[in-house]
Amino acid sequence: MDRFLQDLNDEQKIAVMAKGNVLITACPGSGKTRVLTHKLAIELGGVKSKEKLVALTFTNRAADEIRRRVAKFNIETNQLWTGTIHSFCLEWILKPYLGNLTELQNGFSIIDEYDAEQLIEQLKRKHNIPRFANIKRAYNLDGSFNVSDGTHLSVIHEYKATLQLRHLIDFDDILYYSYKLVTGFPIIGLRLSNLFPFICVDEYQDTQELQYAILAEIVKAGNLKTRMFFVGDISQAIYGSIGGVAKTVNEISQQFGGIEIDQLELAGNYRSTQRIIDYYSNYQLTEFDIVSLSDFADEPGTVIYETDIHRNDVHEHIAELILSYIDDGVPPNQICVVAPQWRMIIPMGRKLQSTLPQVDFDAYGLSPFRKVRDNVWYKMIRLFLSKSGNSNYSLSYQWVDELLVDIDQHLPQFLSHINNRRRFLLRLIRTFQSELNESIDYIKAAFHFFLESVNINLENYPALAERLESFIKVVTLELAREDFDYATDIAVLKRVFNSKNGVVISTCHGVKGEEYEVVISFGLLHGYIPNWGEVDRDAAKKLLYVICSRAKEHLHLISEVGHRTQRGAPYTPTTELSNVVFDYF
Repeated sequence: MDRFLQDLNDEQKIAVMAKGNVLITACPGSGKTRVLTHKLAIELGGVKSKEKLVALTFTNRAADEIRRRVAKFNIETNQLWTGTIHSFCLEWILKPYLGNLTELQNGFSIIDEYDAEQLIEQLKRKHNIPRFANIKRAYNLDGSFNVSDGTHLSVIHEYKATLQLRHLIDFDDILYYSYKLVTGFPIIGLRLSNLFPFICVDEYQDTQELQYAILAEIVKAGNLKTRMFFVGDISQAIYGSIGGVAKTVNEISQQFGGIEIDQLELAGNYRSTQRIIDYYSNYQLTEFDIVSLSDFADEPGTVIYETDIHRNDVHEHIAELILSYIDDGVPPNQICVVAPQWRMIIPMGRKLQSTLPQVDFDAYGLSPFRKVRDNVWYKMIRLFLSKSGNSNYSLSYQWVDELLVDIDQHLPQFLSHINNRRRFLLRLIRTFQSELNESIDYIKAAFHFFLESVNINLENYPALAERLESFIKVVTLELAREDFDYATDIAVLKRVFNSKNGVVISTCHGVKGEEYEVVISFGLLHGYIPNWGEVDRDAAKKLLYVICSRAKEHLHLISEVGHRTQRGAPYTPTTELSNVVFDYF
């Protein structure tokens, strides 16, 4: 027990040792992830043989980090499940119980992001809806859609009807059908409560109503014996536009059947200099003071705001900053480039890769798999492309488990004669070797090797064949893009896939909960932060708060010039940012 409490302050120890349901409000840099992982490590010591602990995160990246940290305690993590709420619903609700819903009785696959986008664009054209219009497809609890525009509603209904005909579902369907199952069949919630005695919810302030409701049904079905552990920060609630709700302790207690919840706080900041804290406090929504407890609290660091760089020159400016910090001894994985939207990150990642070929990057936009991450064949190819070794041992087995869940949906008796399928499958994949240099040829060869090794003829499994065809089509289109030519070499693609030591390029949503010595953020313009039509008046402050609080010592903020709206009007710097008076240097 003592080893799990080492290096924790008094606030963190109280949180880790709490026995019942807990909600922790944690300011940036206060050790939220440390508390969560130490708590999981302790709970693993008391979990029964057929039980599992659950850690729900907002991103797969955050889930992987939690599992890595817990594994560092040198304890067995087979009884720890980490992932997003969508992955949780797929693995533990939809796939085991799909026969209970008429909508899913004939099976389903998850539509790839690329195919979903193409279908929505096709329906927009049919109904004369502008391309930039946002068609919100999230369900209410009763299965309706919170859409007032009749034309948008027609698009949604046609979109859903098309998915049903093709036995496809999307991410919104995952949540809604899971909710229908746990409310319509209480035995499901009871079984899940018996299986999961402890559930952690990271970044609870961005949890959607359907997500709260699904977890609440599990807790209530088990007569409140499943304990909940919520961690988050209201000032970082940046998913309001897609339904994220920062509920109060009383609201959560009532929804979860009247459970008692201890409300705790982590206030000290071990991440940033006091100067950076003083800066991002301008965007703070809560009233408590944040004090730096880091060893470099009094260092001046860097806080710079630039408004005179043209959009065409931003990547060169950022490349110069990256090289400068690397030359000063900053590890590449301690540098993060952040933007408000994925559509800005993807071209930036490719430009930086081309400008700095000698530098490793960890960037979503550098992967040709960005739109097929829920395809069963993606879950396989990441195992072929990832490195083996002790550092990836636990994560690799989790990936194998996720792959087996998807394969079992298409091949119910897959490898049923093998005692340890996960070990067999991982070893099989690790034996694959190929001299092929072209990425798409290598990928096809890997799949061919797998199918031959396990004696599967895809002609007998049309749904699985369809997913493979879709996967290859999307990846081929991505690799054919002019600005993606560097990734056609499989050695480069492998480096991208395994580059956890590279410069991170992501959105402010993607780096929540993370920290870097250097943060460089661009695209800080009204219309991006906040988005056009954002109804949350504090949305810009929350996003800026998240961005700036990632930085330990050096923060570069850029509102570039040269962006124009479709009507030709210039984008202007985010008002909340330009109104701040600060001694930048």
